[in-house]
Amino acid sequence: MSKPTKPELQKYKQILEKQLSSLKGDVGSMRDEALRASEQDASVDHLADQGTDNYDQGFMLGLIENEEETIKLIEEALDRIKSKGDWDFGACPLCVEENDAQKKPGKDGKKPKAGKPVEIWIPKARLEYLPWARYCVRHQESEERNRESA
Repeated sequence: MSKPTKPELQKYKQILEKQLSSLKGDVGSMRDEALRASEQDASVDHLADQGTDNYDQGFMLGLIENEEETIKLIEEALDRIKSKGDWDFGACPLCVEENDAQKKPGKDGKKPKAGKPVEIWIPKARLEYLPWARYCVRHQESEERNRESA
């Protein structure tokens, strides 16, 4: 695992831009559909039909929220490719923190034992599959467990 090369960054940028364009179009059409559904609610006569319409609209709004989160992650990844992000594209910020912590002296003022540095680069196979990935697999799993327990 190593830092992505310039040609790889260009490839990831193209993939991300294509995905971003597609998602923005999807979200726009889902919003339009959700708005149409809310306009039709007033014309529904049967209570069961109104409940179904409300469920469908809630489901659609949940999908929109999920897609908007992915859009945000893609935009952040594009910023990292342009070196405008908080860390380098392809690096796991939590692994970077672990490496930095290994270099800092402890509370007792002693330097930590020289351990093997943590690999900071997200595997290329992961970036091929999910180019907007923020974390390596180990830290992604940890983040998801923390989110589930919250």
